[in-house]
This record gives sequence, structure tokens and C-alpha cells, in this order.
Amino acid sequence: MRQNPARRAALLDAAVTLLAERGSAALSYRNLDEAAALPVGTAANYFRTRADLLLEVTRHVLNRLGPDPQTLAAALKHPQPTRHAAVLQHLLDRMQRERDATLALLELRLLARRHPDLQDAFRTTVQDNLTLSRQFSETHGFTQGDDEFLMGYLLLSGFVFEELTLPGLLPPHLGTRLLRTLTAPPANQPG
Repeated sequence: MRQNPARRAALLDAAVTLLAERGSAALSYRNLDEAAALPVGTAANYFRTRADLLLEVTRHVLNRLGPDPQTLAAALKHPQPTRHAAVLQHLLDRMQRERDATLALLELRLLARRHPDLQDAFRTTVQDNLTLSRQFSETHGFTQGDDEFLMGYLLLSGFVFEELTLPGLLPPHLGTRLLRTLTAPPANQPG
């Protein structure tokens, strides 16, 4: 297995672009080599099987969509009533800015659904990411328990799905309004 980090990164970034633009059927070694502008046969030297490639691409996508440490630190400095909204706004902005990575993740989800041999590995990777997000949320007092966290997660996931697959369908700035509503204190609790 080859270990040139720059080539591996180029292959993974090319895989993200291929998934986002052309779907999982286009993710062949030959297309990947061409998209990464690398010699034919390079991708096969880095990923022994398609399953290995897909699992690495999944990890790469989740890493690209993860919070930027500096921006996250700045968001955590907001006063408590707006802190949760600031963190979620950063994540929403990142998913929209990393459009290819977000679309690639949707494509990977569909692929894992169709291929049970990939589903367990994909589920474990996404579950680990979800667990870290839940722990972060609870540590910072953003949500109270699994139900509240999962409702927010599903609400944002649905919004991002609509926004990326049918751009312009939803009103402008709906994401920001959605986050404010999601993070507003209950009516009987002071902000």
C-alpha cells in the first residue's frame, strides 16, 4: 500500500468531486486517476478494494465537514444565549461551503444502503461521528439528552438536503432562522 500523503489526499479529494458531480457509478480507479491528474494505476496502489476506497472517502468527507477548530473556538466565546446558534451556524456554513463533500456524503449514504457489505462499516463510521457530536453538544450544555440532540441533527440534515439538492427552493436565510428557532430557550425559560 502506497504512503505518499499528498497523492492520497489528491485521490480522496478527486473521489469527493466525482461522487458529488457524477455519482458513485463514476467512482472507478481509472476515473479517479484521471480526476486526480495522476498516472493510470495510482488509485489501485492506494486502495486495494472499492470498499477500502469508499470507507476512506467517508472518513475524508466527515473530516472535511467537521468544524474548523479556530472558528469553533470563536463561536464558543459567544455569550451563552447565542453560543449554540453560533456553533450550529458555523457547521451549517461549512456544509454549504463544502458543497461537494456534503453531496458526496449523501451519495455514500445511498451507496451503503444498496450494498449491505458496506453498510456496517459506513454505519460505524457515521455513528462514531454522531457520538462525538452528541458528546460535544452535551458537554457544552447545548442539548438535554438524545432526543433533543437527534431532533436538531435531523432538522439540520433535512434542511441541508433540500438546500443542496434543489438550490433556491427554500427562502433565502431560512437556515439562519431555523437555527435561531432551534436554539431559542423555551418560552417559559429566560434567555
